[in-house]
Amino acid sequence: MKLLNGVRELSQPLAASILTIGNFDGVHLGHQALLERVVQIAREQKVPSVLMTFEPHPVKVLHPDRKLTRIFDFEDQRVRLEQAGIDMLVVEPFSREFSQVPAERYLSEWIYRPFSPRAVIVGYDFSFGADRKGSIDFLRSKSDDLGFSVEVLPPVKVDGEICSSTRIRQALESGDVALANKLLGRYFYVEGIVERGAGRGRTIGIPTANLRSSAETFPAQGVYAAFAVTPTGRFKAMVNIGTNPTFVHQGHVTVEAHILDFDQDLYGSQIRLEFVDRLRSEKRFSGVGELVAQIRADIEQGRKVLSQ
Repeated sequence: MKLLNGVRELSQPLAASILTIGNFDGVHLGHQALLERVVQIAREQKVPSVLMTFEPHPVKVLHPDRKLTRIFDFEDQRVRLEQAGIDMLVVEPFSREFSQVPAERYLSEWIYRPFSPRAVIVGYDFSFGADRKGSIDFLRSKSDDLGFSVEVLPPVKVDGEICSSTRIRQALESGDVALANKLLGRYFYVEGIVERGAGRGRTIGIPTANLRSSAETFPAQGVYAAFAVTPTGRFKAMVNIGTNPTFVHQGHVTVEAHILDFDQDLYGSQIRLEFVDRLRSEKRFSGVGELVAQIRADIEQGRKVLSQ
């Protein structure tokens, strides 16, 4: 897959293409259906499949007050799009100035001239250009003159509701990682480097890997059944996201994984935690004994969840 930092990096216009445009945050089931269609048509017509997306996410630029976080980082997005079969990924730098480009100019300079699309395939809620005036109806009104077709894919629904990046974020904010996984079509995960913590887990016989991560999105505080992908394999794990209220009101949130049936040094290693289900919320216990008993019960419950 060829990666371009914006249309301006295209050395010469394409003779033909199948084009789609969008944010593709998380590359969830709805995105996957769209990508499948784009790649299918491109291969049938023997022309490149082109996907245009934006960095930063438009909401971060236009509505910073919303504090939107990416579901996964850009590298995850790049890998998923390449695996889907996209031939060219165009990452258009997004700014307030770019958001004011009129739909007519956008169509000419960012869609028609560089890519000569035979078809533009988009989602049901697609729009572009200043004030979102580049609607699907606008695109269709121009398509005949410019020689391309417009195909609009209907929303993908999960449990009767539309699959969307917003719904995934809401699921994660409430700790419903099982729903987030259904919408993503894969496990939600967080990656990071294992660093030394306070060492309290080891003193109570339940050592944990403390994760330092640059991820923007985390599930709600609580205890989760998960898989830990380490340099030596994939293992069952229990993950606590929280502030360790039994020991100290430290204020900041930590991510700690107790990896089951595992006794290796992971300090400095990168691991991935794949969240399967939330077991309970974090709470403060009366003492270490009560905490350890609860963790032991969590581990048994987690083993059952992860064995299913």
